[in-house]
Amino acid sequence: MKTRVLAILVALGVLGFVGAFIWAAMRPPASVPISSGGVAPTASVSEMLPDGRIDVQVYATGNRDVRMDIQFVPDADTTESIDMRPDVNFAMVEMHMDGFTPPLELVEAGVWRVNLKLPMAGLWLVNVGFGEEFAEVQFDAP
Repeated sequence: MKTRVLAILVALGVLGFVGAFIWAAMRPPASVPISSGGVAPTASVSEMLPDGRIDVQVYATGNRDVRMDIQFVPDADTTESIDMRPDVNFAMVEMHMDGFTPPLELVEAGVWRVNLKLPMAGLWLVNVGFGEEFAEVQFDAP
């Protein structure tokens, strides 16, 4: 009787061990935003503003080249229009110089893209928003 109980316990242990490996292999991967090109962003932020949600994804592609995708989804009862252009400001972290505002390309309603070459490699801070409300994301540009 004791050997039978021991055999059942060992079988359950082996089944649990094998099940853990199968579960690890079959579970869905962690959610990481991926661009249409299949490249994960260098940095991203999703911020709830008083009038809606703003999503920002920064892709530092090397040689100081940066692409940034911005999407604004206004709340249903907001006065902000989906067509309003957000304010964007790039500034270098811990440098005492003014930031700069790159030109925005309208991709579709509520979606903008920025393509630029930064003047210097290093740690950069981007502010994206409307007026005093903004999302902030920091990234390293090689």
